Amino acid sequence: MATDRLAILTYHSVDDSGSVVSTSPALFVKQMAVLAELGLRGISLAEAVRYRKREGAWPKNVVVMTFDDGYANVHEHALPALREFEFSATVFVVTGHVGLANDWAPPLERLGLQPLMTWSQIDDLVKAGLEIGAHTVTHPDLRRLDEQAVKREIADSRQSLEDKLQHRISTFAYPFGWHTEYARRIVGEAFDAACTTELRRASYESLEALPRLDTYYLQQPDDFRRAVMGKLDRYLAIRRWGRSVRAVFREK
Repeated sequence: MATDRLAILTYHSVDDSGSVVSTSPALFVKQMAVLAELGLRGISLAEAVRYRKREGAWPKNVVVMTFDDGYANVHEHALPALREFEFSATVFVVTGHVGLANDWAPPLERLGLQPLMTWSQIDDLVKAGLEIGAHTVTHPDLRRLDEQAVKREIADSRQSLEDKLQHRISTFAYPFGWHTEYARRIVGEAFDAACTTELRRASYESLEALPRLDTYYLQQPDDFRRAVMGKLDRYLAIRRWGRSVRAVFREK
């Protein structure tokens, strides 16, 4: 069965700090239970994209879960919960920081410096059935780089993952969700699909710029439930507008 809408969820760090990119381990387990209660199955982005290419629409009764950056606490806290519910997911890895920390920018308030997964931990995820995607080498704003630097960040991150994991890497996430037409073209040549941070459910847009639902806005179980079922689309549109306005002011 196919559908024209798909919830692609964005997570980052699974910790109790309360930061804007954090989901507590307890809340994450509750959210996985909500998905199970709704009869939804958690799958990887690659699996969803293969279905859309084959059937022309998204698979029904599924949710795609994505984790950006590759925090070690995803291995510690999210992986056991995913195994418990027999869900898969996609983890986008910043390859130049594997085994190090999230120090590509000043640490976010409350989050601070957090360790990122080692190659061994990443391999554990692969063995558990999760997908690994690329998230550049150093997590830059691709809009600020020249074309050669953009190409290196994208191509080298994929190559590093493929060398280490010995299989093709087919998905990508733009750091901060930001990209240019050139970056999209390079990503489209190298990957089957890529994610932005545009706040809405995916439909029939280009596979090089898929929107996602940021779980920061879905902390309440009822909001989470309604969002994945498509009953918060108007609320998310308002949030999306607010984010776009703030982004314009930040650029000035």
